[in-house]
Amino acid sequence: MIFKLLTIFPDMLQAVLSQSILGRALKSGAIQAEVVDIRPFSLQKHKNTDDAPFGGGAGMVMLAQPVMDAVKYAMGENFRGRRIYLSPKGRRFDQKTAEELAREESLILLCGHYEGLDQRAIDSCIDEEISVGDYVLTGGELGALIITDAVARLLPGVLGSDESSVDESFSSGLLEYPQYTRPRELKGLSVPDVLLGGDQKKIDRWRRDEAVRLTWARRRELLKSAFLDREDRALVRFLRAQESKPRVCVLSWDEAKVRRLQYALLEESEGMIRFCGPEEADWAVCLERGTPVPANCKTILCFPPEEGEADDAPGPIFCPPYAFDPELMRLYGDEGVRKIVFGGISEAEFTDLSARILPIRKRGPRFADYGKSRRAVLLDGGEARCSCTFYDGTEAHFMLVPEPRAWVKALCSVLAGAE
Repeated sequence: MIFKLLTIFPDMLQAVLSQSILGRALKSGAIQAEVVDIRPFSLQKHKNTDDAPFGGGAGMVMLAQPVMDAVKYAMGENFRGRRIYLSPKGRRFDQKTAEELAREESLILLCGHYEGLDQRAIDSCIDEEISVGDYVLTGGELGALIITDAVARLLPGVLGSDESSVDESFSSGLLEYPQYTRPRELKGLSVPDVLLGGDQKKIDRWRRDEAVRLTWARRRELLKSAFLDREDRALVRFLRAQESKPRVCVLSWDEAKVRRLQYALLEESEGMIRFCGPEEADWAVCLERGTPVPANCKTILCFPPEEGEADDAPGPIFCPPYAFDPELMRLYGDEGVRKIVFGGISEAEFTDLSARILPIRKRGPRFADYGKSRRAVLLDGGEARCSCTFYDGTEAHFMLVPEPRAWVKALCSVLAGAE
């Protein structure tokens, strides 16, 4: 393919065309490129290429005459290709447009400048106007280089591997998957194991999945026109389902503690919880006193409250296993299920608590009746869901769990919105 770039600043283009992949492609003959200086075609005494606009207004307008003559020169005889004017009024340039232009034999790229180009030049010698984006540049030179680079890399012999242009962002309609190189570990960051296993089928699937994930996260509109296989569509459905998952931020001064709880919650919820930063969270789980509590989300405090602290708590107090205090029940008696206390409790502690509550009727083995009568059910494994009344008439709604695993399960139920 032959690229001909028309400009009043030829040195600006030559510097880029002689470097990197484009420079190698020109030397090998994979492409041809010519930079045409518009100024010598001007019939003005001082070879100027601009003048004031008719009707007044700010700035200058490029003259039609030198542009028309420069385009005529660039076309030569038997020109077969497309003549393009880089303009903010043109259609948006994208990968599909690049693939379309790559089928042409020649491209003439006219770089505008100043406040624009005399419309008569556009009407008489331009096939199409193209914009490289919704922003303003000083001139069309950078846009012409963008088009040249994007189109050239689609041509045979330009890239080192024919697969390179296929794998890159947008070529498949998706953003490109993450790339890694040596060393395997760097400052505690490792390369994904799948890339080191040698199973090309698994590697290809991982790359495709990552491309779909990135596209969903950053340029979701591209998925509408991308070709998706059955596994791609299944992943998109999964990602869409993720949108409804609660966004959780785990807060602690101990990063290892955060990671352990995140892993446990993720495993227990079977992936139905998303972790994020405090500013995006639906729930903030504070593992210790003193961690900053976000004001924009619901909060769970995972430490026993001090006297009076429970009244001002922003959300449920979720006591860690084996740190349960039956006295906390009184603090939440009038809040009902909106204020739930969870915690680890031994069989002896459960017996002691039962003695301080109006008689509890055991039903089960798996369900608690929250109807007119107040009942608690001791479930298999020692878990109990209680809706009960203290002797002083205070009502409480709570769950008691003896094992860390059950504690995590109970926390998941709260994060998922369960009572």
